[in-house]
Amino acid sequence: MTHNGIYLLANDNVYEQLLALLNSIEANYRNDIPVCIIPFDENIEKIGKEIKTRKNVFLFSDLLSLQKWDNFISKWHELYQTHFSGLGAKTKTNLINMHRRYCAFDGPFERFIYIDSDTLVFQPLDIVFQKLDDYDFIVHDFQRETSLRRKEVSHFFENFQQVYKSEKDIYQRFHCSGFWASKRGAINDNDLDYFLQELANGDVNIFKTWLSEQLILNYMTLKKGLKLYNFTLDENSEYNTGVCITSAHFEEKNHILYDRGKKLTYLHYMGVKNERLRRLCQWEKMNLPYKNKLVPFVDKLFKSQMGSIPYKEIFLYYRFRDNR
Repeated sequence: MTHNGIYLLANDNVYEQLLALLNSIEANYRNDIPVCIIPFDENIEKIGKEIKTRKNVFLFSDLLSLQKWDNFISKWHELYQTHFSGLGAKTKTNLINMHRRYCAFDGPFERFIYIDSDTLVFQPLDIVFQKLDDYDFIVHDFQRETSLRRKEVSHFFENFQQVYKSEKDIYQRFHCSGFWASKRGAINDNDLDYFLQELANGDVNIFKTWLSEQLILNYMTLKKGLKLYNFTLDENSEYNTGVCITSAHFEEKNHILYDRGKKLTYLHYMGVKNERLRRLCQWEKMNLPYKNKLVPFVDKLFKSQMGSIPYKEIFLYYRFRDNR
């Protein structure tokens, strides 16, 4: 077993993002940190070839773990659909393989950071691993604001009032599922059986709006009561910064983004469809004169939406860093 490592979830559809992320980790953190790629599905031919060029990167190969989480999520969705269909209510789910990121709890790293592939890392992540000395689960985001607005926090509090004293208590524990750190076994097989039992006993009512992978992760961390630390709730931390491309005020210096003078730990291209970033990279590879000036015309003609991608130049820098 390896002490510290990073997990990513990917297939060939996010190949461009994966390369940008790996390059940013090597440039701004370490070029020898072990990185394990969990396969989103079997479409990993290009990723397999890339792994052979990077000594520190390897593929997650525990088929039993993959199958376990697939089965667990299928049972969860079945409970959800059966319950709300019986009430005559419409259901909304996103039954895709994003849940495979939870295989990180079974993997070779004693302590790990999980990072979505549409992300760039801008500084060393040692502080994240260090926080695991005192906490079970580390996050760095403002998802709580969105979850409060969607009333997801209220729905959770309705079922968890005996455990959490107020909605604010739950609100401060809500988090994104795109960047988090924990320990191997923090959620185990016994926990999965317990979660399904509690869902059947009434907890399924929590998911009134819709069932998403992110809500599932929040349920598991809240239900088990994992001790959580969020950098964005620590007003005295130099790491308390924005992290999402929806923040337009970040400043770039030497290919690093800053939030009012504080260096970002990471930037998440949340909401940018894979196809838009793929087209952007294809366009970058073309040897055309006045390429940048042509982008608005190409966007208008083919509806490619390249020019409107926030912080696209810094993404391109890390994607093609080896070629510069």
